[in-house]
Amino acid sequence: MLVHSAVSWPANSPLLMAKVRSGGVELTGVEVLDLSLAGCMLEWRGWTLREEQRVLISFPTLANLPASVLWSEKDRVGLLFNNPLHEAVYDHLVRGYSLSGG
Repeated sequence: MLVHSAVSWPANSPLLMAKVRSGGVELTGVEVLDLSLAGCMLEWRGWTLREEQRVLISFPTLANLPASVLWSEKDRVGLLFNNPLHEAVYDHLVRGYSLSGG
């Protein structure tokens, strides 16, 4: 089985943006700081998120993915996807946004 490590963006790469929804509130234009098959870290400028809070996150061209908040600190939040990303989806995002292993 191929294992993917988390990836982060080089400074000159296009940004991967996401949309996050929870409790009927939606925030668009959320910057994804790193990504793995299991979850992601976001730069967060929205409402306060609590650990274990359920959210929906969507990436360009992908439907809503259920996730839970693992941690939240100042302007960063870590999400755990309810189901890991399929490797093909992960690879599509990595290729599309020039992510680099980190």
